[in-house]
Amino acid sequence: LFHPANAMPVHRRIPDILKSIKEQKLQEELTPFAQFAQEDTSIDEFNTDIETLYFDQRLDHFSDEEENSDTFQQRYFYTSRYVHDNDGNGNNNNNADATDDATTPTTLAFICLGGEGPSLTTSVLLDSPHCTGDMIALAERLFHRGVNVHLFAIEHRFYGESFPQNNNNGYHLRGSENEDGSDFHDVDFSHLSSRQAVKDVINFVQSSDAAQKTSSSSNASSSEVRWITFGGSYPGMLSAWCHLLHPDVIFAAVSSSSPIQAQLDNYGYNDIVNSDLGDESVGGSEECQRIFREGHQAVVATMEGENDDEAEDDGEDGLDRVAELFNVCDGGDALRASRRNQEAFVGDGLFYVPAQSNDPACEGGLCNIEKICKAMIDEKESNQGISSMEILATIKNLKNHGDEDCTNVNWGAYLLYLKTPTNLNANDRSWMYQTCSEFGFYLTCNQDSECPYGRGYHDVDQDLEMCQEVFGIDPSDVENNVDSTLSYYGGWSLTPNTTGEDKVRPKNAPLGLSEGSLEYDGQKRLIFAYGSVDPWTALAVTSGNEDHPSVGVAGASHHFWTHQVKDSDAEEVRAARQTIYETVEGWLGLSTEGLPSIGGETVVFEKE
Repeated sequence: LFHPANAMPVHRRIPDILKSIKEQKLQEELTPFAQFAQEDTSIDEFNTDIETLYFDQRLDHFSDEEENSDTFQQRYFYTSRYVHDNDGNGNNNNNADATDDATTPTTLAFICLGGEGPSLTTSVLLDSPHCTGDMIALAERLFHRGVNVHLFAIEHRFYGESFPQNNNNGYHLRGSENEDGSDFHDVDFSHLSSRQAVKDVINFVQSSDAAQKTSSSSNASSSEVRWITFGGSYPGMLSAWCHLLHPDVIFAAVSSSSPIQAQLDNYGYNDIVNSDLGDESVGGSEECQRIFREGHQAVVATMEGENDDEAEDDGEDGLDRVAELFNVCDGGDALRASRRNQEAFVGDGLFYVPAQSNDPACEGGLCNIEKICKAMIDEKESNQGISSMEILATIKNLKNHGDEDCTNVNWGAYLLYLKTPTNLNANDRSWMYQTCSEFGFYLTCNQDSECPYGRGYHDVDQDLEMCQEVFGIDPSDVENNVDSTLSYYGGWSLTPNTTGEDKVRPKNAPLGLSEGSLEYDGQKRLIFAYGSVDPWTALAVTSGNEDHPSVGVAGASHHFWTHQVKDSDAEEVRAARQTIYETVEGWLGLSTEGLPSIGGETVVFEKE
């Protein structure tokens, strides 16, 4: 249900969100003030070796513990599947023999970081998009080399079940009201931030709960365990920052598709969507790109009354025609009602283009760029004289499988949805708050951009209005918040103005001390990976060095290599995974061969 402007999860248009709300309301009663995240637990019964556990986490890591001792239950998952027993065999019916390797570190702990997406389930440590292709596959690979690898996954505060219940003011942080409906308290997001989340990971890693798990099955003391963080998208940012700020605690980090550079106006996102539509390596073409852009331009021209030289009232007739073509609820009147309704209609695309989630091997309907482009060109060739706008209307109907439900463009309804804490929008609101309080990341479609949608119909002021309306955060404060985040972590420079203990660091000062000390350079043993098709690459680390290499994956979408390993995976995805494995193994002293990502600064796996 994420709004496209606030979403690091898959790009969602306002009409699609409003339709989802309607569908879910038909299935269950919409109960205000409940903040329970929805999740699929249907496969949990098969994940018998994975434990679901809870950790007593500090609510505020940046206050004096004596003054604020509030805690909350943070959910995490654990399996010892890749830990050998005393006979050299794996736990949980995994009977692979260990190999002798005197240089092999005895025990590792891999931790997959949760983030802004759907609630985690036990599948996160078995087979999911989060950390399967990199973390879990590497753990199995190391296990067969005699290494003990404990697998953890930790849920992000204020998402899923890791939602603080109370604070010392005595009311629910989830949002509550008295029985008579008076004295309503909205969700208290004051302790939701990436800075707190990084501290959550460090506090957990150093906890007795973690030590008990890593020592009980592998007989290793906590000081002997090397922790490595993994994550894709926002969790990829957290993975990098945990190591960057706390290299004495986190040995290394794998950061996939992570937009490290906080930016208020992320115009580059839709510039890449435009490029993807013309990218022949993923099934795009210049003709596909032209039809798509031309169709949106025609809709914009109609809304602005520029489609003909007739009287102004013909502009209204044009709106009625557009509304009929795209089955807009309440017809042309809805588009005339407000500028914001028009923006909701065309500013994020007349239909969703799966650039961020593009899967070349997907099955079914118009599920990837290649199939969408083929359908548009086929429609053009089979219907002589059809306009680009009419082609887009046809494709939109095909993508909706002929669904007769109208397209809701009601901006006011969307704002109301976001303003009211419900069981449907828990994670949505948490992430939106973080965009307002930390990151920006607003996916605009500016007039002077390469955006393929309705240019000029999604300016950043739309998103700033939502921050003001939903959370009461002033636009100037949003801008300052993004600047503060960029300074705190350092963005692309990877040079934060804070140490792991959050003490301000003088500008241009070395990031850490020598490797022989307790705290050494957090820029080392940090690997980034990014996909060429992924729109978030606009803000990712695409230029590395021997300390923090960067791996580019041609034709890959948003952290596609962390997804389930499939026979249909492209060779470039397989090669990227292999580079990640060998790089981490090299840091662990397990590989002596030259690695393509080390010393080469950046390695890009291009399509042949």
